[in-house]
Amino acid sequence: MPATLTSAVLVYDGECEFCKACVGFLARRTTRPLVSVAYQHANLETLGLTRAECEEAVQWVDVAGEAASAHVAVARALRNARKPWPLVGRLILLPGVRPIAAMVYRRVAARRRCAAPTPPVG
Repeated sequence: MPATLTSAVLVYDGECEFCKACVGFLARRTTRPLVSVAYQHANLETLGLTRAECEEAVQWVDVAGEAASAHVAVARALRNARKPWPLVGRLILLPGVRPIAAMVYRRVAARRRCAAPTPPVG
């Protein structure tokens, strides 16, 4: 069971330049401070997430501890941005759009350019 959060958290791949650029884009467009953390530096247990989930897709954990993944996480994060981005977030979740958004997310995620993993220390 995840701990109680005081704000939602966006958990992303901190070794992926594309992911970091997307988080920066969103951070510049939020109406409230965006709480984001690379999963490599996050206390995943506290957030109720696993490393495998975070390696697979971006995660959004709301204050109730409910997690959303991939395109749904993106949609929920966009709903916290200033106009017109909340509308985009709502559109992504519409029944006719949701499967298309899932497909687009999977294709982009499969082609993203990530930096080489940091070698273990020691």
